[in-house]
This record gives sequence, C-alpha cells and structure tokens, in this order.
Amino acid sequence: MIVQEAQVTRRIMQEAHSLVGAGHDVSILTRSEDTSDGVGETQGIPTEWVAVKGRDSRFRWLYKLAGVTRGSQAAAFWSALTLRHTFTRRVLPRAIATRADVYHAHDLNNVPVAYGAARANNARFVYDAHELFTEIGNPWIKIRKNGWERLEREIMPHAALNITVNEFIAEELAKRNRVAPPLVVYNCPDPPGDFDPGGRYDLIRQRLGLGESYKVVVYHGWVAPGRGLEDLVRSVRYLDDNVAVVIIGHTTYPHTDAPNSYRVALRELGEREAPGRVFILPPLPFVELLPFVASADVGMIPIQGTDLNYYYTSPNRLFDFIQAAVPIVASDLPFLRKMVAGNNLGVVAKLDSPRSYAEAINGILARPDQGEEYRANLRRIAPQYTWEAQAKKLIAAYSKLS
Repeated sequence: MIVQEAQVTRRIMQEAHSLVGAGHDVSILTRSEDTSDGVGETQGIPTEWVAVKGRDSRFRWLYKLAGVTRGSQAAAFWSALTLRHTFTRRVLPRAIATRADVYHAHDLNNVPVAYGAARANNARFVYDAHELFTEIGNPWIKIRKNGWERLEREIMPHAALNITVNEFIAEELAKRNRVAPPLVVYNCPDPPGDFDPGGRYDLIRQRLGLGESYKVVVYHGWVAPGRGLEDLVRSVRYLDDNVAVVIIGHTTYPHTDAPNSYRVALRELGEREAPGRVFILPPLPFVELLPFVASADVGMIPIQGTDLNYYYTSPNRLFDFIQAAVPIVASDLPFLRKMVAGNNLGVVAKLDSPRSYAEAINGILARPDQGEEYRANLRRIAPQYTWEAQAKKLIAAYSKLS
C-alpha cells in the first residue's frame, strides 16, 4: 500500500488488517515525519517510512541559496507544479523492488508510485480514492488541477480495481473518467469489544464536572478554519443555559490539524460568547473516543460545502455517531441528507449562521422523547455500518484480482 501520510489513517489500517486476515501479505510505504528513513511496523503491518524533507537532489542549489537544510516553499511549489514530487522520486524505486502482486494507491497523489511500480512488475494496480481529490480546495492541488485530472482520467481505466468512499463520489468519478462506478467502501469503524451500543455513558459530564441537567453537543474531528466551528461556538448564546458545546481534536492527522493558535482563538471566542459552556479538548484514541462521544446528546457534522469534495463528503464522524447512537445535526449535503434524513437519525439543515445551528440543535433537544426515536434508529442501522460489514466487499473484490 502506498500512502503519503506520516500518520497512517484509520481506513488504511483497517484495509491492511482485513487483507492480512484474508491471507494476503501487506506492507506499507509511507512518508516519514522527519528527515530520516525508517523501517518497522504500524499496528503489526510492516512499514517503510521514506523521508522527503531536504532529500531531493534537484533542490540542493535552492536549499543552499535559501540557507535552509530541509526544503523550502519554492521547492514544494516546483514539485506541485511539475507533479514530480520528492515522495514519488524516492519511493518509486523502493516500490518496484518489492515485486508485489498488487500495488494499492491511497488517493491520487500516490498513483504515480503505485501505477509505475505495477507496470514495471506486470502487477495489478488498485486506486483507492479517499476523496474527490481534484476538487479539494488545497492550493498545492489547485496549482495543477488540470494535471491531476488528466492523470486520473488516464489511469482509472487501467486499474484492476477502483475504490472510493461513497456512491456520490463514485458516480462523479465514473462520469468524469468514463469508467464503471468504483466499488464503494465506507469509512466505518468497528466499535471496541467492550462498547455497549444500548448503554448510556456519562463520561463527558464527569470529565468536565458538569451537572446531570446539562445537555452536551459534541464535535470531533479536524479543529481547523473552514469547518464551521466558529458558528458552532457562537450558537451557544442562542441555546438554553444548560447546554454545553464540546470540541474534540482529531487523532489521525495531528500534523495537519490546526495550530495551537487556532485552538486558543476558538477557546477565547467561547469564553466571550458563553463563559464556561464551550470546551476544547485534546484528541482521544478511538478506543476511548466512542464511549466518550456516546455521552453526548447531539453530534455535530457542520462541514461546509465550500468545494465539490466537501459537498459530496461522507466524514468518519458520521459513522462514529451511528455506532455511538448519538442523534445527529448535519449540514444539508447530498450524502449527509441521504444518511441522516433518509434514516431519521437527526436533523439536516442549512448551517450558515449561529442561529441556524441553534435551531437545528434545539430541534433535537426540545423533542419530548429527548431524541430516543433517533437513538433507536441509530442502533437499528449500526450493524450495516461497521468495518466488519464493509471489509467483506473489499476482500471479495481482492479475491477476484487473484
């Protein structure tokens, strides 16, 4: 498996473990967080970390000119402009040397390595699109959007297997690249073995010292600008005095999560808007996250459809809330509407102001049954949205590659 993430995501590890369980040998080639290469394991999966910072011989003159040793924005810009990334240059020879039967690229930026190694070894190539990559509003991607689109259009017809995260992105990829819709494998979790989906947890109130009368609204995931968090914090002034908002960071992407300055600004905003009712907490490992989240009365998915990738989003936290049986408030986006409104799991609304957040949250908190109908529906569908259920599709598809 080829992945350009120093912190390997939950989806990647779940796929790797499922394939190992089905009898495949799996190894991971990924980017190192520092300037050194490394070899070891990630949760029992053999892993090779390849350094990119300051390791590209093309830019030695630039490092010297800039007086730096570990790279520069100019080098990153040139790599993005030419699509000849340092990671690709350093990893491709190592990928070829593994002589694998299948090369599995996680996202489009890893395709040059996986597809190149597959061609060199007459092996199978798998493209796993975690997102609608060419539509991400990232400046490094937007610089060469046309180049990324051309690459995806060229390689998808040659993949032995195309995979993605939801049916809306699958349909978009199929239409754009003139291929059959990719296999859809949702980013679902398997709950910890001791987690009781029918139980009632109270870990949040206990940790924060809140009384039993408090209602808790929780967001977990990236704590970064553009995630709708400022309006979530501002919405507290329009909620009853016994409602608290709790924001929990993301464990998967600590290197891309917001800098501490944003967390501080968000915390200060909370103190101005509603002192003592907004809490910004550090990330929790997943084994602790689910029972913690299950303590909430409302789970927030306020992602804004600022680009087409976000518009079609199917975030991990949706499936976490399903497993935790927490009623959901979600932005009115296609997949979220299908899941939340289609299964009566909560409220879908246009979340574009603090008042709109508060109205949606109150739509759950003010119910006479206190959200029990939503919880019953969440528990009913939860078995369909575990990784165990999703992995069966992946394993069946891989069996055909053999």
